Amino acid sequence: MQAAVLSRITLLSLFLFFVIAQCSAQDHSRFNVSAGAGISIPTSDASANLNTGWNFVFRGGVNVSRSFLADLDFSYNHFGLTNVALANFGEPGGYADVWSLTFAPEIRMAPGKLIDPYIIAGAGLYHRSLSLTQPANLQTIFCDPFFGYCYPATVATNVVVASFSTFKPGFNLGGGLDFRLGAHLKAFTETRYNEMFTNHGANLTYVPVTFGLRW
Repeated sequence: MQAAVLSRITLLSLFLFFVIAQCSAQDHSRFNVSAGAGISIPTSDASANLNTGWNFVFRGGVNVSRSFLADLDFSYNHFGLTNVALANFGEPGGYADVWSLTFAPEIRMAPGKLIDPYIIAGAGLYHRSLSLTQPANLQTIFCDPFFGYCYPATVATNVVVASFSTFKPGFNLGGGLDFRLGAHLKAFTETRYNEMFTNHGANLTYVPVTFGLRW
């Protein structure tokens, strides 16, 4: 169920990404779009239960001025569970993921320069899910396209035996650097502190370090 929801959200994000890219191609002075990926580092209490993971982000919006961008940001972060967390759950495998959809305005410190530092902050909806897995053998049918015949096969995989998820508000704050590559193309690197609120226990906190391109 969570995978289906994530797939729909990812497809929607890709659609918005290409729509905004087309708008940017027509009028670079009004719109911006960016995409990137990197590592995600759990902090505080989360570091005891989550390993360092990975992330990807899509962002786009309106250039209100050369120094101020009003963007909508979609971020996805994936973490493996630590051995301590797996022992507490009594399962051999598992992972956690967090996606967020936030309004993330951005302030540029040196617009038009070769290197442009910026500050970014966002607030909005966060979704956290936890999945516990066990190894299993899956019976399937394998078809050989060269010889043109199919036969039964056994594939080793991991199956989800339990999952939990929740929606909560959250916020992020950080900054980065834009590196001008051309008239409108830039490379960027950024770091943002993220905090997702919870009803019980400590809030979930993590810091993604992301590298990408901006148009």
